[in-house]
Amino acid sequence: MDWKRVTEVLSRAPYHVDFLVYKDELPDPSSACLEPSWGRPRGQLRDWRATLPDGSCMHVVEYRRLYVVHRDRANLNDSVVRHVALDEPKLILPLAVWLPFLELLRVLYRVARRRRLLKKGDPCAYNGSDALPQRRARGHDGREGPGPDRQGALREG
Repeated sequence: MDWKRVTEVLSRAPYHVDFLVYKDELPDPSSACLEPSWGRPRGQLRDWRATLPDGSCMHVVEYRRLYVVHRDRANLNDSVVRHVALDEPKLILPLAVWLPFLELLRVLYRVARRRRLLKKGDPCAYNGSDALPQRRARGHDGREGPGPDRQGALREG
């Protein structure tokens, strides 16, 4: 089994349903360009995240002998505010004052990590939601791209 297969299974799974995978069945998450992260303390060694092609997030919680993998609606590494709002709504009020500060820390950490990886020539330096292929917007007629009739949300006529 590899992380690509886990991603395929997870992209069809409901949100927040845990899957258990023994560590000896998968390579190290960093080898698949998963980003180190953090999460609710549950006795884990570390947390890893990757943004899936549909914009949701694969959250890997690493324990001594196994990984607990689930799908979140938003990647904490992409936006703390969006992740808290969509995946941890009970934390909105307790963290309301801290969310802007946490978002700033997230951005600073991600920039520093990316620079460090670029200096090392690591292939994972270009990772995250900005590494996803750009999905083109589709108009009501199913065609891709802005087109003359799809320049904005409002049209005359």
